[in-house]
Amino acid sequence: MRSAQISIAPTSLREYATARGWVQVREALKDGLVVLNHERYKPRQLVYPTSSSVPGYTESVSIAVHRLAEIEGRPVLQLVRDVQRVHEDTYRFRLFDDRSDDDSIPFGYALSAMKGSEQLLLSSATTVLMPRAYHPRLGMKEAQRFLEEARFNHTEQGSFVLNVSCPISALDKGGAHGLFGPEEKDLPLVRKTSMALANGLRQIVNAIEEGSEQEFVDRVMADQKPIVSANLAGALDYFVYDDSKHALEVRVDWASSLPGPTPDKPTVITIQRDYFPLVRDIREALKPKEEIVEEEYIGTVETLNGDPGPDGRRAGEVILRIQPRDSDELVRARVILNAEQYAEALEAHREQNAYISVKGKLQDGRQPRGLTEVSYFARLSDKG
Repeated sequence: MRSAQISIAPTSLREYATARGWVQVREALKDGLVVLNHERYKPRQLVYPTSSSVPGYTESVSIAVHRLAEIEGRPVLQLVRDVQRVHEDTYRFRLFDDRSDDDSIPFGYALSAMKGSEQLLLSSATTVLMPRAYHPRLGMKEAQRFLEEARFNHTEQGSFVLNVSCPISALDKGGAHGLFGPEEKDLPLVRKTSMALANGLRQIVNAIEEGSEQEFVDRVMADQKPIVSANLAGALDYFVYDDSKHALEVRVDWASSLPGPTPDKPTVITIQRDYFPLVRDIREALKPKEEIVEEEYIGTVETLNGDPGPDGRRAGEVILRIQPRDSDELVRARVILNAEQYAEALEAHREQNAYISVKGKLQDGRQPRGLTEVSYFARLSDKG
């Protein structure tokens, strides 16, 4: 039975179809109908009213959508989503593990993946505006506006999927954006960001699959307008959570109203689970080498993983949740404590809402990040 709940604007279905080679019969407009033909699929037609307010519109559109889905060999609901987003570029970040039957992921991993998708988009938008191998900050006004215009869509079954889309007309068109030349000057910033994301990730994956990571880094560093930055590579680190075995598939679906670099089909890039350490190496090679200085951090104790020593006192690894001074977000940090410091961590962990103060050097990288050369550790209430 055909669904009576399909909600599609007449112009959206027409634009989706014409982008795929369907031709409108203009003579039918005088009868209040949209009629579309395709040379390859004659004598089949797509027919529905020009106005959604006329009786029978929903049923006619449903018939047209089911016919089109059958022709394209796609699920109806998937096609409906694409038609509804005909003016939007869509980014699909899918985490999957073919070797596991587990249909869930840790909550912390989900939060980290959402942050990763944000950083991938923000890095790409910033690179469009100011191409360089490393961005000290990702706070450019237009890049932030891109995130404000983007929308988080419904997820999908079968794996953990983040669906994000952004109307291609959300931001100003054209302009002398540094990454693209005159031939793309009239493209909207949203589309340029989509292209930068897809092309940048593809270049990283190609370098890894060719085993030419160092050559790739050298080319990026020598390029006056690199499409890959340390920030883009670093954003992928958010999709790795502890000892996760998941791979990541990034898919860009181009708005049908503005055909993409690969018309009628999405761009799909897969980062296999064993690629992530190599992506991390690329990120570190692209980042300027800066001395990490000792700082004081306030936080809480998350887990204690130490072992008892010969004297029976525990020492070793502790996972903290701390807040760097230059960030509004808490990060997980791994620290090695001696017996005295470990005892303080244990007491803080036992006390509800107890805070600790720690001094050390917070390393870059995926969470939990290393906190090394600890010179001070105590419960905050005990700090003199």
